[in-house]
Amino acid sequence: MGLPSSPPVFSRAPLSLVAPDFARDEPDSSVFAASEQSVLLLCRPGDDLRRALQVLQNDGFNVAPVSDASRVAGLGFVPRYALVDAGFPGALELLARVNQAASVISAVALLEPDEPEGPALAAGATLTLRRPVLAEDVLGCLRRFRDNKQAVVLARGVFDANQDLPSALLESVLATIGHEIRNPLAAALASMECLCDAEARARLGEIEQNAAIEDTALALRRIQDVMSAVSSLVKGAPPTLERVQLWEVAERSIDAVEAGGVSVELAGARDVTGWASVSLLEQVVVNLLQNAVDAAANNLRPKVLVRVYAVENEARISVRDNGPGVPAALRERIFEPFFTTKGERGTGLGLVLARHALLRMGGSLSLGPADRGAVFRVRVRSV
Repeated sequence: MGLPSSPPVFSRAPLSLVAPDFARDEPDSSVFAASEQSVLLLCRPGDDLRRALQVLQNDGFNVAPVSDASRVAGLGFVPRYALVDAGFPGALELLARVNQAASVISAVALLEPDEPEGPALAAGATLTLRRPVLAEDVLGCLRRFRDNKQAVVLARGVFDANQDLPSALLESVLATIGHEIRNPLAAALASMECLCDAEARARLGEIEQNAAIEDTALALRRIQDVMSAVSSLVKGAPPTLERVQLWEVAERSIDAVEAGGVSVELAGARDVTGWASVSLLEQVVVNLLQNAVDAAANNLRPKVLVRVYAVENEARISVRDNGPGVPAALRERIFEPFFTTKGERGTGLGLVLARHALLRMGGSLSLGPADRGAVFRVRVRSV
């Protein structure tokens, strides 16, 4: 994230002028919320399983048996855990499809005594057991999965805890800060080197020189704002809230993003006012905008819509893109620390920091449902 080297493709339009299929803003939904205690069961029956299922249920797990792998989509939720028979029709294919982008379901694959475990592990199984299974072994595997999941949930609140940051998390936070300031710093240095070079300065007219000075000042202010916001975040000091015009926040955020060939539209109401910290709110919107631009980049007609609007006592900014969207099974995981779909290009902390910043301002960040692409909603209290 940083200052653009060239102006983004940016237009401001009333919402009525935006294509209807791209402008609509659906209500929030939790249809795809993961069930933390549910165990998907795709197995051939047997006495060993009957005993294991009884032990699991006594330990608080909710077993969801499915007789046909094609019916899993109709469950209405994504189980966190699964017990699958490697020989059950469609079981490994389902596991591979669900876990294609990331490990969504922690699964135990049940194998026959002479059956190889390679195909099950390749499909995304976390552990394997051979039939007939012992109930205590199955319970031990599921408890292990549950304990690991609880550790991740605790990590979500690490920024809210009144304690020192773990070293690994601190390193990732520092990497995020470096990413935030690298581009504006490079822009400021380039402008200053040009102004300090006598020959280069002589080739610039007065207008170009003034523009270089303004670019440098803008970049340095951006760095100052980021450092101030991050410092406040890490120290745990409550942000100073003030009346903020969300349209102006959206405009400045768009100007700070490298959009490339992606069309960015700003629509909605200009008079929406909310309680927020300007620097923190801008940092959040810039983060969401850059993610949206990256997501839409490979579309034939890449487009991002930023909408400013109010709903009852909330002031909102939504950022919608026409990229590939977020798979249903990953919707709950994108706010987990270190979870990223960008590979080495992402730290997995951008959305964590954004959500935390909004919580400290009394607001929230959510991923809304969309027919295509993704839409993130920023909410703060309206004035």
